Amino acid sequence: MDLVSVIESYIPNFGEILGVPKFLINQIYFLPDYVRQAIIEALYFVPLLYFLYLAIEILEHFFMWQIPFLIKCIKKVGPLFGIFISIIPECGFQVVASTYYSRKLITRGTLMAFFVSCSDDAYPILFFNPEKTDVIIPIIIIKVAVAILTWLAVDSMIIFMKKPTEEVNAVNIELNEDACCHHKLSSLKEAEVGWGHPWNHTLNMFFFVAIALSIYYSAVNSLGSGSNVAQLLMYNTPIQVLGCAVFGLIPSCAASVFLAIAYVKGVISFSAFLAGLITTTGVGLLSLATHSKKNLDTLSITFILLIVGVVVGVLSSVLPVPSIPIFSN
Repeated sequence: MDLVSVIESYIPNFGEILGVPKFLINQIYFLPDYVRQAIIEALYFVPLLYFLYLAIEILEHFFMWQIPFLIKCIKKVGPLFGIFISIIPECGFQVVASTYYSRKLITRGTLMAFFVSCSDDAYPILFFNPEKTDVIIPIIIIKVAVAILTWLAVDSMIIFMKKPTEEVNAVNIELNEDACCHHKLSSLKEAEVGWGHPWNHTLNMFFFVAIALSIYYSAVNSLGSGSNVAQLLMYNTPIQVLGCAVFGLIPSCAASVFLAIAYVKGVISFSAFLAGLITTTGVGLLSLATHSKKNLDTLSITFILLIVGVVVGVLSSVLPVPSIPIFSN
């Protein structure tokens, strides 16, 4: 089952509906063929992405309105709560964790649990490419397990131990931080769930996907084939694992999108993709760097994250990772 078939199962005659924008895009003759192809392919993601991000916004509103519930969860089972909530493809929760950590409300291990399990925007790309959906559940399981181990390891080591010195209470929780799409987390408490912001997030993703696909098709056009691109990127080597882990540290939601597109197109291996997903935190690291008063502390957290990503990536290239199909042909 291909992407169009999946979408048409939700939106009948979607192929015909897309025919008009495809025709218009193909008339933009000053754009190279591969750019037009990338834009058209990115259009297929738009309808389902919108409904996905609408659902995510509803979840965000729930947690921002239920601050006492959020506080209770973080106070009692902080790391485990962070691990499972971070599965949601949204970097706002990593911004929350960074804010809490900079205010000495949670431990370093809890912060690392949020970061390691962060999925950001990679899962939607995989979900809407049926040939790759079978890796989603294994990735989630691996990231959850690694996040738990990282939390336990970091908080048990004296050299990294940093216990919270403040109580988590409603007085010092004022989340005027930028999340994805540059909206304020606290603004979610001041408005009803609307149709506008999910469109902003969807359009951002559309542009990220279009740019990533344009780069890929440009490389294919220059090098002759996807196999040559994969060879240039040192496919299935420890160097590619390290490169993707470093790339994942880029403080932007675009990092996970580029990694997912590269994996879907077969130019990076599963192990390299996993390493990049371990280190990606959306804008979580940027929020931490902005609010932390100790640059060395931020660097140490970044270094731990990088080491964990590389180790997990290398191990996954040696150990078999089972696939679990979501769509059946």
